[in-house]
Parts: sequence; structure tokens; C-alpha cells
Amino acid sequence: MEHLPQRRAKKNSPIPANEATRLAFLRNLRLEPCDPFEEIQGLCELAARLAKSPIALVTLVEETQQWVQASIGLDDMTKTDREISFCTHAIMASDQFEVPDALLDERFRDNPHVLDDPRIRSYLGTILEPEPEMRIGTLCVLDTEPRKYPDDVKASLLQIGKAITSLLTAHREKLRLIDYSAEIKAQNAELLDLTASLRESKKKLIAAEKVKSEFLSIISHELRTPLTLIKGSLGLMKNNSVISDKQKSQRLVDLAYDNNEKLLSLVEDILLVQKLEQNNSETPQELVDLAEVVKTAVLPYERKAQDVDIALTQLGIDQPCLVNGDKQQLERVMANILSNAFKFSKPGGSVKVKLLATDNGPQVRVEDKGVGIANDLHEKVFGLFSQLDSSDTRSQGGSGLGMYISKKVLDHHKATINYESEPGVGTTFIVDFPERVLQEHSDF
Repeated sequence: MEHLPQRRAKKNSPIPANEATRLAFLRNLRLEPCDPFEEIQGLCELAARLAKSPIALVTLVEETQQWVQASIGLDDMTKTDREISFCTHAIMASDQFEVPDALLDERFRDNPHVLDDPRIRSYLGTILEPEPEMRIGTLCVLDTEPRKYPDDVKASLLQIGKAITSLLTAHREKLRLIDYSAEIKAQNAELLDLTASLRESKKKLIAAEKVKSEFLSIISHELRTPLTLIKGSLGLMKNNSVISDKQKSQRLVDLAYDNNEKLLSLVEDILLVQKLEQNNSETPQELVDLAEVVKTAVLPYERKAQDVDIALTQLGIDQPCLVNGDKQQLERVMANILSNAFKFSKPGGSVKVKLLATDNGPQVRVEDKGVGIANDLHEKVFGLFSQLDSSDTRSQGGSGLGMYISKKVLDHHKATINYESEPGVGTTFIVDFPERVLQEHSDF
């Protein structure tokens, strides 16, 4: 069903104002036409069932063609001409585009898809928009009868559309990771060729293999749980286990979407490592209030502290304390340190965040009463892809990137991070900044 016979003349299809940019973005996703995605096919099936529609498609609108990435009810369709595509009109809209009766709509009443098989009468397209104005295609449900879809169905299709969009963009990040791994392999090969000493080369190779082994162990552990949950959710939907219960179906969609977000977060961390490794720029010159950074970082943990019975306090944040830096990056550093403090604290424990003035500049201390860290593990704490326990049976999750990223960010800020710890008693992470910028009339 690649090309349908036409009984009437084609009408010019609308073109988005940002068409060139949109097409470049779509091609940058590096998706092969009709590339099979089991997860997307499962979500397409779910959309058809929720909407009670005989036809559902996931489409990408290219320059002259509309490619079908997943389909229900039109299994032999792989593409259509863009000129006669409903979806080329849909990507002109925001969120969703609905045609209750195609025969009553002058844009579609002469359309060969309406006049000939599959004889479409109604259409609802949910826009796939990974970034603002980058509308690459649709999740659409179609019927051979005139109809309008209720608001609850539209809302559910919006959520499914977001999940599909995340899967499509995750494919691009996966390819970037593959490219990055290839670059690392090439750099290692070059390093080995240029190494003057065979003994030194051997040591570096052993170290690289160890990092690789730990990385694979940690990443496989971090990938396994969300992937298992996504697969389980889609499996239940595919087998009609919960399709009659809309609330359960929605929870499964949300579960799949949330775990996909975790996978994307892991990919973003790895890409950030690459950026930090390559970025040798000077310290950012924007004025940042460390007191506000601490407050922002602590806020999400206040509810968590109550839930897990951990006493959370913050001190020294009443007065502004300005430094040169990047606010978003410094908030990420504080969030990483707080995450570790909570991760290794037990119920009934405490986490204390202090902003102090020292003779050399501002200092942030995060103290916990957790399990503590042995004195000889400094390199592991701040190492790339390092875990204090990197085994498959470790009790705490994480990719081993948080403290490495934190140290790299602070290096760019000419700041330092270290820790004091006693096993079984607790740990204090200490961040020292260069001399602060004094605000007039500040008593800090």
C-alpha cells in the first residue's frame, strides 16, 4: 500500500515555517525508515485499544514522504506521499489535530485515502514534538466512521505520544553512545601505538580494562531495572491484561515513560562527562548566590527526609554569599552530594548542610551519620564510573558518575571537593570555593 490510486487532483499540502530546520532535526535523529521498534509498536497497539479505533499509526513526516514506524490495521503500509497525508496537516497544529468527518472537510473530501481503501472518515493525530516547534510526525488513530474522541482518550493519547517521542530521541542518544565508545576505542588504540614503554602500556591497558569492566557492570545494572519495568508494562498492555481498566493502563504507561526518563538521564550523564572532558574553558563569570544554590538543592529532599525518617537541617543560608560560577552546574553538584548523603544514611539518621565563611573563601559542608567511607577509597569516590561497591549485588544504585561530574564541575570553578569520614560513624563532604565576591553591607 505504498502508493494509493488517486481519483481527484492533489491539493498543495501545508509547509511549516521552520521546515528546513524541522527536516534537519528529524534526520539528526538517525532513524531508518520503517526501523522496527517493539516498544513503539506496543504503544501503537495500546493507542488503538484505548481509542477503540481500527487503525493506528506512528508516522514521521519527511520532505516528500510520510514514513510509517508502527501500524495497527494497515500492516502493509510503509509510506505514503506527503501531499495526501493527514499528518502533514497535523504537524501544523500543536498537541493534537482532529478531523471528525473527512467527507465534510474540504481539505480531505477528495483525498484518495478517503475515497478509496482504507476509506478513512475520522482522524485524530497526536503530535510528536521532541523540542519546541520540532514536530516530526504523529501518533494517529483513524476510523472508517465519523466520530469525535472524548477528552479522556485524548489525554491518554498525549501521554502515549510523549512516551513514543522519548523512545525516538533515546535511539539517537544510543547511537551517540556507540559513536562515543568508538571514539574512546580509537583513542586507546592511538595511545597504545604512541606509548614508548611497553610496561607502561600494559599498565594502562589493564587499568582501562578494569574501568571498562566496572562500567559495563554498573551500567548493565542501572539499565536492567527500568528496561525490565518498561518491557513488563508493555507486555501487560499487549496481552490485554489491564486494557479494560483505564487507570491501570495509564499507570503502566506512566511507569514505562518514567523509566524511559531514567534511561535518558543516564545517557545525559554520560554525554555530560564527554562535554566536561573536552571543555577547558575558563570559570564562568556569572555571579551566583551560594545560599540560594543550597536552598534550591535542599528543597526536593525535605519531603524525602520525612519519608525516610532522616533529620535534614541547613545552616548559614540567611545572608547572600556570591561567587563566580554557573548556577545550574553548582546546583547539580549540591544535588549529587545530597543524593549520596541520603543514599548511605539509615532511618533515624541526620543530614546537615552548612554554608560557612573561612579565611580562604566560602565553604559548604554536607554531614551525614551514615555508613562512612574507608580512608583508602579517595580515587574510587571521585573516579569515572566508580562505585565503592561495583558488584551486581550492591545494595545502592547509581551509575558511578555523580561525584566524578561534581569534581569536574568544581575544577572548572577553581573550587575543590574532599571528604572526612569514619566507617560506621558518618561522612562530611567539604567544598571550598575561592574568595567570594563581597556584597555591600553584607555581614556574611
